[in-house]
Amino acid sequence: MDLGIYLVGCAAALCSLAVSFDLALYVHASINVFAVVVVTRGIVRKVETRKREDLRSHPPLGCLFLFLLLYVTAWEIAHMSLMIIVALLLVLVVAGVAGRLCVRYVPAGHVGVVRRLHGRAHPEFPHVTPYATHGVLARTLLPGRHWRAPFLYQVQCVPRTHVAEGKIGLVTAKEGRARLSGRALARAVSCDNFQNGEDFLLKGGEAGTQVGVLAGGQSYSINTELFEVREVDRTHVPTGTIGLVDAKAGKIPPPGSLFGPYVECDDFQDGGRFLDGGGQQGKQLAILPGGAYYDINPALFDVITTYNVGTRGGELTEWHLKEVSIPADQTGVVIALDGAQPEGDRPGPSVPGHQGYRLPWVFLQNGGWRGVQEETLSGGTVCALNPYFVRVMLIPTHLLTLEWDEKTPGEELTNYDAHLGRITATVQGYRLFVDVRQLLRIPAESAPELVRRNGGGQFSGIGGLHYDRLPVQRFVQRVLGAIVASYFSQIATALSVQDFLRNYRETRLDLAALVENELREWGVESRGTHLGEFRAEDEALNEMLQKPAFEEMRSELLTLQQGNAEREDAIDVVRMRAEKRRKALDLKAEIEALGLDNVMVLRMLKEITQAPVPQFISGGDVSAFLETQPVSRLEGLLEKMRNLNPGIGAQSTEQPSLPRTDADPGDMKE
Repeated sequence: MDLGIYLVGCAAALCSLAVSFDLALYVHASINVFAVVVVTRGIVRKVETRKREDLRSHPPLGCLFLFLLLYVTAWEIAHMSLMIIVALLLVLVVAGVAGRLCVRYVPAGHVGVVRRLHGRAHPEFPHVTPYATHGVLARTLLPGRHWRAPFLYQVQCVPRTHVAEGKIGLVTAKEGRARLSGRALARAVSCDNFQNGEDFLLKGGEAGTQVGVLAGGQSYSINTELFEVREVDRTHVPTGTIGLVDAKAGKIPPPGSLFGPYVECDDFQDGGRFLDGGGQQGKQLAILPGGAYYDINPALFDVITTYNVGTRGGELTEWHLKEVSIPADQTGVVIALDGAQPEGDRPGPSVPGHQGYRLPWVFLQNGGWRGVQEETLSGGTVCALNPYFVRVMLIPTHLLTLEWDEKTPGEELTNYDAHLGRITATVQGYRLFVDVRQLLRIPAESAPELVRRNGGGQFSGIGGLHYDRLPVQRFVQRVLGAIVASYFSQIATALSVQDFLRNYRETRLDLAALVENELREWGVESRGTHLGEFRAEDEALNEMLQKPAFEEMRSELLTLQQGNAEREDAIDVVRMRAEKRRKALDLKAEIEALGLDNVMVLRMLKEITQAPVPQFISGGDVSAFLETQPVSRLEGLLEKMRNLNPGIGAQSTEQPSLPRTDADPGDMKE
């Protein structure tokens, strides 16, 4: 604008040349004085800005232009008369006062709120008006110079509205149309984040609390006479948790409806779209995922997080707001708390498109049933689910060991076999005890039916993740416990004590087959049935029962020892035969090599060398001494050798063999 004034003045000076040179000089000198004032003010502001922003100050480029202006203006004034100079100064003073009255300057970081002082008020907008009528104008002035009639308009400069980081701005309109009855919030109007007051009023903006909010970390050119802004904290949902949303405004839900219909509204950050899309009051199906901040209007939505759930009371706790995590060795059976009426006595069929119950509105639109669902959540799954909509029951899919024995106080609450006591059977008036152990596995596809038929499928109250062992405990008690107890009760009435104890193996096999057949009807896998030892309550009976067992064991031991002795005898016979055959073969080979006579001589000499010889002789009969000498024994040995059978080496070469263990002992004799 200043440049335009300067250019117009220069053009007027050029036109004045047609009248006289002096007139053109006076006009140009006047416009130069105006330019000097404007340039000087601009240089001063730039220097102050640099100082305020802690920037290094350098001589502005405008200083050169200012020097030229001062030089030209001084030359022009030097060629003027004194009267002309005084008249020129008076004109400049009058022009400055008029400009001060007509020009309004709005500094940076501010907005100008304009008020019309005279004229008629608009009947629809008596206080803040979108028209040029009496009252505060809806349109504001941005930083800079603005021309306004001096006595018709009043301009008030106010700071821009700033919303701090981590906050949102709640807006209340002081002027606008009246809201319809029953509406708590004004309807949304497109008005550039409430910076265009004219659009707000002309498009039907309503007075009162607005649906839209102002995002944090920004400044806005807000007409403070039209809008009031209040800062509140942003909504934060911690990581690993969810946020539940209740709508305070919207349509009234029909009777019996648990949730309002789903409306796409950018995670409830666009309240106008929620209301225009038919959003209803009450609990919402959609949830807020954790680990994020949301610009949600607290006047429209009540968000429940782990920060405020403890102050609300009721059944809802921090546990319900955690993400659902299914352990790897378990499966999650889902119970829908809303949906169509179940048809038939079975779990609800699979429904497509709901992405593991993360999109409950899709589940309801596709006809999902209330109650236990056929589709389960597999082990290792982590998902954010609405606890108002679903409950997840954990059922083990790993191998379970169930024992019928005495339980400790802690086991009665935590174990799946908490209700299984030691089996007791009364046989012929005697109470007999036995421990039973059953191994089984529950497949994931069989878990829903197990939950439905054994409790836990109720669709009332708060949902979320439940570590409830009751369905499996009831199944174990009602199915396995009843089968085992009934079986032992039946055989106890039909058998004697001895038969009862003697048929141990048959009892175990029959019980295992019975349990396996019953579990197969439930879709549960049996992995083995084991029986412990039978014991009697009467200790005297235990001693009596132990004696036959001891004698039976002793008899088995003696039988085993007898068999071992017979085997040792058979081994000795075989060894003897082998030794005789070896000696016969050695003798035959020696005779063939040396001849019979030589062998006889060698054997005789060997016998002589081993004969006993007295160390000394002291008296006595000489004949008795001669009998002890080798010569007398040689005659006997020679006689034995002559009688030897020359075919002694020609014995049978048949290999001896061990007799059978079950053969008669007499068959093993030579």
